[in-house]
Amino acid sequence: MILEKITIENFRQFHGRHELTFCTQKKKNVTVIHAENGFGKTALLNALLWGFYGHDGLTEKFEQPHNIIHEGLAHSNDDPHETEARVTILFRHGDEKYTLTRSLTLAEQNDDSRKSDLRLEVQRDGQPIDIEKPQWIIESLMPSAISPYLFFDGEGIEHLAMEKNSGQIRTAIYQMLGLSLIEAGIADLSHANVRGRLVKELKDNTDEDTVRLIDREQKLLEKIEALKARQLACGENQAAVEKEIDGISKKLEANKEARALQIQRQKLEEEEKAVVARLRDLNTRLSASIAEDGYTLFAEKLVQRGREITQQLRAERRMPAKVLNVFVDELLQLGECVCGCALSPGSPARAKVEALRTIAGDQHFNNAVSALDHALGLIDGVTNRVRSNIRDGVNERDTFKRRLRKIEEEQQEIHEKLGGKDDEEVHDLEKERVKKQLRQRELTLDEGRLQQDLADDEGELEAVRREIESSKQSATVAAKAQRRLKAVDEAIALLEKIREHEMRDLRKILNDEIDAHFQNIIDRAYWAELSDDFVLRLKKRVGIGDLEEIIDVAKSTGQGQITSLVFIASLVALARRRGEIPTILKDLEGGEYPMVMDSPFGQLGDEFRAGVAKWIPTLAPQVIVFVSSSQYKGRVEDMLNEGGRVGRRYLLAYHGPTKRSEAASSITLGGKRFTQYYKNDVEFTELKEIEI
Repeated sequence: MILEKITIENFRQFHGRHELTFCTQKKKNVTVIHAENGFGKTALLNALLWGFYGHDGLTEKFEQPHNIIHEGLAHSNDDPHETEARVTILFRHGDEKYTLTRSLTLAEQNDDSRKSDLRLEVQRDGQPIDIEKPQWIIESLMPSAISPYLFFDGEGIEHLAMEKNSGQIRTAIYQMLGLSLIEAGIADLSHANVRGRLVKELKDNTDEDTVRLIDREQKLLEKIEALKARQLACGENQAAVEKEIDGISKKLEANKEARALQIQRQKLEEEEKAVVARLRDLNTRLSASIAEDGYTLFAEKLVQRGREITQQLRAERRMPAKVLNVFVDELLQLGECVCGCALSPGSPARAKVEALRTIAGDQHFNNAVSALDHALGLIDGVTNRVRSNIRDGVNERDTFKRRLRKIEEEQQEIHEKLGGKDDEEVHDLEKERVKKQLRQRELTLDEGRLQQDLADDEGELEAVRREIESSKQSATVAAKAQRRLKAVDEAIALLEKIREHEMRDLRKILNDEIDAHFQNIIDRAYWAELSDDFVLRLKKRVGIGDLEEIIDVAKSTGQGQITSLVFIASLVALARRRGEIPTILKDLEGGEYPMVMDSPFGQLGDEFRAGVAKWIPTLAPQVIVFVSSSQYKGRVEDMLNEGGRVGRRYLLAYHGPTKRSEAASSITLGGKRFTQYYKNDVEFTELKEIEI
């Protein structure tokens, strides 16, 4: 998962709308947020966590978690249903791009602040698709159990190295390295419901009151009109942003430094549109083929059985029939054979013809078998054609997707080259272009949401009108499931053995990773490792020769913090390349995760700060650091700037009647002075992007 942008609206001290675009480049993967203690660092960190996990994701330092909406706004509101806090996060995971929106109205907060509204959309073929069960999807992408290891307060992170937290460490390893799949299997199989029968209660939905239905119809009509007006405004905004992006592109093309790269990018964008269009058409064709003829792929056994039946009938000489019973009955009714012989009742000739009934074939049966034989031939032919079409289509789709990924990589490379140029005009234009593109993406998603909302409301309106005409009762159907206890117990025992072997193999790999990171920071004869009981320990050798032994080192606060940081970094690194690790679990995909750290230098002595600052950019594919001026100045500033890995910087400017005595009113970065504190009767925090 890579974070692209967060928009915060009326969340705690962030009054109004605030936007923060994260750095996503490979070479410049660090976003630094400068903020004094008490200026909003904790609120910003918790805005991210609240967005992903709601109330359950908030940290212990987030005081009064039931008050999410900006206090001043909450006290001065006119309508609690219109006053709300909202967090929108744009992120990508693998090839998918997501937009997450969590909101909470003042009315909802007053009732129960835990019940926020969550919406998750994935963008496919340029269109937003609303995801059902969004929290479940978020948990599958970035489980809440690992969030404390990715979004954390650096000043308190040393607690992970304590023995009492071994259970948390075990859970984090299971979640990030794929062992949670085994754990989930064991838990599911062990559940009492698997051993018994699951019964769903029948729910009877009684008819709606007619008057209330009519009121609902009127409200839906009003809502539909409002949505159409918003749709029109959204289209106008899209056109305006498109014009702005076009203007920026023309300026870049006119710039001597950027011309060649910009022309190359325009060609890539045109190719991307063409490939997306072809991919969309291909998906439509595949969907139509599967919908119409996909059943044939599952009819192989049926066709085989049909062939066996027809072959058996042929072997028994029942198909085709030598003579049909309809023909025999006609002869008996006429009383004359085809040879002219009379078939008088009781005559030997009639008896012989009547005997033919035992071997005569039924005409309907004969016709049915012939039709079956013909249908089997048709299904066979369609199956081969469908299988070939789907195989070719999937291969073609994979080719398109590979090309799209390549185009995106080339576009990213152009973006990094333009953003890294010394020409200030090119740098500013490229930066503005990224902002406009993200805005364009948001508007596209807004348009898709409005279209979906409109379709939903029109569908509901139609349903309401049908109910007005004729209300009927409906009921759900109960479902039952049962598993054999013996099979369950055998499966649990097998999974437990797999888990034991998998953890044994992974612990060694993880310890090698932990020690490698640890040695990059601390130049001492220590090493860190994870014990069999999931405790992070710092060790050293004492004695000489045969008397040498390995003992645990009593960790200082700084060493405990570093040990914990090293453990988290090692987990993130292994999770990224999980698919390459040869263990029992095969074909697991690696997962990228960001690391968001509040005050990672707070408890470190001077002897550790430089090493951690130099090492931080390598922690994860994306690193976001919250840091105060006292923690930043000196060796931390030198090391972060030395590597050139910082891509974006922001400043939290605090407005209020007073500030903490230790908080600096301004900060000097790169020789420039920036104001951090503004005396104001109204208390709020302002998020500013800064250039140094």
